[in-house]
Amino acid sequence: MENMNAIKLRLIQKIIRIDDITVLLKIEEYISEFEKNSIKNIVSDDTAIYPSKIHFTNEQLKLIKEAEQDIESGNFYTDEEVRKMTEEWLK
Repeated sequence: MENMNAIKLRLIQKIIRIDDITVLLKIEEYISEFEKNSIKNIVSDDTAIYPSKIHFTNEQLKLIKEAEQDIESGNFYTDEEVRKMTEEWLK
């Protein structure tokens, strides 16, 4: 079986040679759809650092979705804001 890094490199080389914007947009669309579907219930990172995948419960997924919606709507505090609030609470 071929090494995954070799396949990735071959694909990158092929993509670099493509001069058709329509084809590139289709590739990007396919990859985005793949990422959206594959990140629904697992977190996967560089396997050299994290050899396993974390499986979330439905409740955890719900909380993550809510947090993502809060971020998208701007409903969050910056690190600096939290530090200032903490300083006030500790007075």
